[in-house]
Amino acid sequence: MKPNTLFKVLVLVASFPFAAGCALGSEEESAPGQQSLGASSDAEGIWRSTKYSFGLCSGECITTVSRDGAELSLKACTHNQGCPRSNLATLTDEGARKLDEIEDALSGVALDDRYGCPDCADGGATSVHLRRDGLETSHLYGYAEAPAPLLALDHLVAELRLGLDSCTPGPLLTLSPGCTPK
Repeated sequence: MKPNTLFKVLVLVASFPFAAGCALGSEEESAPGQQSLGASSDAEGIWRSTKYSFGLCSGECITTVSRDGAELSLKACTHNQGCPRSNLATLTDEGARKLDEIEDALSGVALDDRYGCPDCADGGATSVHLRRDGLETSHLYGYAEAPAPLLALDHLVAELRLGLDSCTPGPLLTLSPGCTPK
């Protein structure tokens, strides 16, 4: 590459703060907090919710799958017009067993607050909310780029989300009446 071309590329990259922040590392990314906590102190489990978001999109750009005991909810929201869809389901025995296994494996595992550069170049972001040892923690990473310790949870929640989003029952969840598919 010619020096003049290289200079133009560097100027272009530097002119986009979000790109420079991801490539060079922001303060938040360069010193992530690690949390190594045990299991939840209550019978509700440690996984609370997973939020998927895309910055540059129209329509349902923010989807959250939440848990309250065995009850699941999906909220599909836009950036500026609220949440037009909400679906409910209940974990089946198999779904609860799989989630319990994953939560047990997360017990005592150190997790960073942030992994990589979530939603850089409009790739989307995933935010997982956990409750371990009575403390609520949040862990942010790029969409479909789960770090190793959260990979099994990410896959399970993606499967639950698919059932809730398309109103398709399966071995992991039982849908509540009135489900509205995407």
